[in-house]
Amino acid sequence: MAQMVADSSSLILLAKCSLLEIVCCLFEVFVPTAVVVEVASEDLIKNHPDAALISELISKGAMTVQNPGSDEFLSSQSLHKGEKEAIELAIKRSGALLATDDGKAIKAARFLKVPFVITPKIVTELFRLQKISLKKAHGSLEKLAKIGRYSPEIIADALVSLMEEKDDKTDNHKDT
Repeated sequence: MAQMVADSSSLILLAKCSLLEIVCCLFEVFVPTAVVVEVASEDLIKNHPDAALISELISKGAMTVQNPGSDEFLSSQSLHKGEKEAIELAIKRSGALLATDDGKAIKAARFLKVPFVITPKIVTELFRLQKISLKKAHGSLEKLAKIGRYSPEIIADALVSLMEEKDDKTDNHKDT
């Protein structure tokens, strides 16, 4: 099973779109300890259903909490602790995909050649893999447009990818 390391923003957004459980079925998901503190502390669990879901998935073993250790290079970067630990853990688990929506973390991942994915791309991939319906994918992208910090271009690109994938599926069925 492929591995994914998730930071706070991706976990929260996937939970809010009701996609986190599906991702946990497709990937071995690792979460750094700092991220757990940021998204699933006791206070957050009491007030936020997405925090409660994340905590429940960790308790059930659908996600694994792991301390990445420390990387001297990243200590000098202006990243939040959760994003630093997520990148460090993705490096430690060589080949793991980093799920992040944080601009600085994306820049650091590019510089360090860590493969990464943003939540809108996860949505389009879940549709491509036929794990969610077109309606669910479209609704998730609309929700991400409202609650995420994405440029209109990123959401538009994801919607275009979704429609192209839908057309490809339709065209393939015509041939059979």
